[in-house]
Amino acid sequence: MSKHRLPYMPFWVDDYQRDTRHLTTEEHGAYLLLLMAAWASPTNSLPDDDDMLARVAGVSAARWRKMKAIVMAFWTLDGRSKRWAQKRLKKERRLAVDRKAKASNAAASRWKDEKNDDAQSMLGQCHPSITIKGKPNGFLERVEARKKTAEIEIMGEFENG
Repeated sequence: MSKHRLPYMPFWVDDYQRDTRHLTTEEHGAYLLLLMAAWASPTNSLPDDDDMLARVAGVSAARWRKMKAIVMAFWTLDGRSKRWAQKRLKKERRLAVDRKAKASNAAASRWKDEKNDDAQSMLGQCHPSITIKGKPNGFLERVEARKKTAEIEIMGEFENG
Protein backbone atom coordinates (compact mmCIF):
# COMPACT_ATOMS: atom_id res chain seq x y z
CA MET A 1 0.00 0.00 0.00
CA SER A 2 1.44 3.39 -0.94
CA LYS A 3 2.19 5.97 1.68
CA HIS A 4 -0.87 8.11 0.96
CA ARG A 5 -3.34 5.43 -0.15
CA LEU A 6 -6.27 5.14 2.18
CA PRO A 7 -8.62 2.16 1.86
CA TYR A 8 -11.52 4.06 3.43
CA MET A 9 -13.27 7.34 2.77
CA PRO A 10 -15.14 9.15 5.56
CA PHE A 11 -18.73 9.71 4.56
CA TRP A 12 -20.85 12.19 6.52
CA VAL A 13 -24.39 11.07 5.66
CA ASP A 14 -26.21 14.09 7.11
CA ASP A 15 -24.02 16.57 5.22
CA TYR A 16 -24.28 14.55 2.01
CA GLN A 17 -28.06 14.31 2.18
CA ARG A 18 -28.45 17.99 3.02
CA ASP A 19 -26.35 19.03 0.00
CA THR A 20 -27.66 16.51 -2.55
CA ARG A 21 -31.42 16.20 -1.98
CA HIS A 22 -32.10 17.59 -5.45
CA LEU A 23 -30.16 14.83 -7.27
CA THR A 24 -31.85 11.97 -9.05
CA THR A 25 -30.85 8.42 -8.20
CA GLU A 26 -28.66 8.27 -11.31
CA GLU A 27 -26.97 11.56 -10.40
CA HIS A 28 -26.32 10.31 -6.85
CA GLY A 29 -24.65 7.23 -8.27
CA ALA A 30 -22.52 9.25 -10.67
CA TYR A 31 -21.50 11.72 -7.99
CA LEU A 32 -20.55 9.01 -5.49
CA LEU A 33 -18.55 7.09 -8.11
CA LEU A 34 -16.67 10.27 -8.98
CA LEU A 35 -15.99 10.99 -5.29
CA MET A 36 -14.57 7.50 -4.81
CA ALA A 37 -12.40 7.78 -7.92
CA ALA A 38 -11.01 11.12 -6.77
CA TRP A 39 -10.37 9.72 -3.27
CA ALA A 40 -8.32 6.89 -4.74
CA SER A 41 -6.39 9.21 -7.04
CA PRO A 42 -2.91 10.31 -5.90
CA THR A 43 -3.90 13.91 -6.68
CA ASN A 44 -7.28 13.56 -4.97
CA SER A 45 -8.85 15.00 -8.13
CA LEU A 46 -10.21 14.02 -11.54
CA PRO A 47 -8.98 15.02 -15.01
CA ASP A 48 -11.11 17.35 -17.12
CA ASP A 49 -11.94 14.64 -19.64
CA ASP A 50 -15.63 14.09 -20.31
CA ASP A 51 -15.17 10.62 -21.80
CA MET A 52 -13.26 9.45 -18.73
CA LEU A 53 -15.69 11.14 -16.32
CA ALA A 54 -18.63 9.46 -18.08
CA ARG A 55 -16.94 6.05 -17.79
CA VAL A 56 -16.16 6.58 -14.10
CA ALA A 57 -19.74 7.76 -13.50
CA GLY A 58 -21.04 4.65 -15.26
CA VAL A 59 -23.07 6.50 -17.87
CA SER A 60 -22.91 7.00 -21.64
CA ALA A 61 -21.21 10.07 -23.08
CA ALA A 62 -24.62 11.37 -24.20
CA ARG A 63 -26.11 10.91 -20.72
CA TRP A 64 -23.02 12.51 -19.14
CA ARG A 65 -23.45 15.63 -21.29
CA LYS A 66 -26.99 15.99 -19.90
CA MET A 67 -26.08 15.49 -16.23
CA LYS A 68 -22.58 17.00 -16.07
CA ALA A 69 -23.66 20.50 -15.03
CA ILE A 70 -25.69 19.17 -12.09
CA VAL A 71 -23.14 16.60 -10.85
CA MET A 72 -20.06 18.77 -11.37
CA ALA A 73 -21.64 21.73 -9.55
CA PHE A 74 -20.06 20.16 -6.42
CA TRP A 75 -16.60 20.31 -7.99
CA THR A 76 -14.19 23.09 -8.91
CA LEU A 77 -12.14 23.02 -12.09
CA ASP A 78 -8.55 24.14 -11.67
CA GLY A 79 -7.84 25.85 -14.98
CA ARG A 80 -4.08 25.46 -14.59
CA SER A 81 -3.95 21.72 -13.90
CA LYS A 82 -7.16 20.94 -15.83
CA ARG A 83 -8.39 18.81 -12.93
CA TRP A 84 -11.64 18.73 -10.97
CA ALA A 85 -11.37 18.95 -7.17
CA GLN A 86 -14.03 18.67 -4.50
CA LYS A 87 -13.46 20.92 -1.46
CA ARG A 88 -14.84 18.62 1.28
CA LEU A 89 -13.07 15.59 -0.20
CA LYS A 90 -9.72 17.43 -0.10
CA LYS A 91 -10.32 18.44 3.54
CA GLU A 92 -11.24 14.90 4.61
CA ARG A 93 -8.23 13.52 2.71
CA ARG A 94 -5.85 15.87 4.55
CA LEU A 95 -7.36 14.87 7.90
CA ALA A 96 -7.17 11.16 7.08
CA VAL A 97 -3.53 11.42 5.93
CA ASP A 98 -2.67 13.34 9.13
CA ARG A 99 -4.40 10.71 11.30
CA LYS A 100 -2.58 7.92 9.47
CA ALA A 101 0.79 9.66 9.91
CA LYS A 102 0.11 10.30 13.60
CA ALA A 103 -0.81 6.65 14.19
CA SER A 104 2.25 5.48 12.27
CA ASN A 105 4.55 7.77 14.27
CA ALA A 106 2.99 6.63 17.54
CA ALA A 107 3.53 2.98 16.62
CA ALA A 108 7.11 3.64 15.56
CA SER A 109 7.76 5.47 18.81
CA ARG A 110 6.18 2.68 20.87
CA TRP A 111 8.24 -0.07 19.26
CA LYS A 112 11.53 1.81 18.63
CA ASP A 113 13.31 0.39 21.70
CA GLU A 114 12.14 -3.17 21.16
CA LYS A 115 14.74 -5.50 19.70
CA ASN A 116 14.06 -9.05 18.50
CA ASP A 117 11.27 -9.48 21.03
CA ASP A 118 8.49 -7.64 19.19
CA ALA A 119 6.13 -10.61 19.01
CA GLN A 120 6.40 -11.36 22.73
CA SER A 121 6.03 -7.67 23.63
CA MET A 122 3.00 -7.28 21.39
CA LEU A 123 1.46 -10.43 22.82
CA GLY A 124 1.89 -9.03 26.32
CA GLN A 125 0.28 -5.74 25.28
CA CYS A 126 -2.70 -7.43 23.62
CA HIS A 127 -3.19 -10.35 26.01
CA PRO A 128 -1.74 -9.59 29.46
CA SER A 129 -3.15 -12.85 30.85
CA ILE A 130 -0.79 -14.90 28.67
CA THR A 131 2.44 -16.02 30.28
CA ILE A 132 5.39 -14.16 28.87
CA LYS A 133 9.00 -15.07 29.55
CA GLY A 134 8.11 -17.58 32.24
CA LYS A 135 5.96 -15.26 34.31
CA PRO A 136 3.03 -17.27 35.67
CA ASN A 137 -0.48 -15.93 35.58
CA GLY A 138 -3.67 -16.95 37.30
CA PHE A 139 -4.87 -19.21 34.50
CA LEU A 140 -1.70 -21.29 34.31
CA GLU A 141 -1.51 -21.55 38.09
CA ARG A 142 -5.08 -22.91 38.17
CA VAL A 143 -4.30 -25.42 35.43
CA GLU A 144 -1.19 -26.63 37.28
CA ALA A 145 -3.18 -26.91 40.52
CA ARG A 146 -5.89 -29.00 38.81
CA LYS A 147 -3.25 -31.16 37.18
CA LYS A 148 -1.58 -31.85 40.55
CA THR A 149 -4.96 -32.55 42.19
CA ALA A 150 -5.81 -35.04 39.44
CA GLU A 151 -2.40 -36.71 39.81
CA ILE A 152 -2.88 -37.07 43.58
CA GLU A 153 -6.37 -38.57 43.07
CA ILE A 154 -5.04 -41.07 40.53
CA MET A 155 -2.13 -42.07 42.78
CA GLY A 156 -4.57 -42.48 45.67
CA GLU A 157 -6.69 -44.84 43.59
CA PHE A 158 -3.65 -46.98 42.80
CA GLU A 159 -2.56 -47.08 46.44
CA ASN A 160 -6.04 -47.95 47.69
CA GLY A 161 -6.75 -50.42 44.91
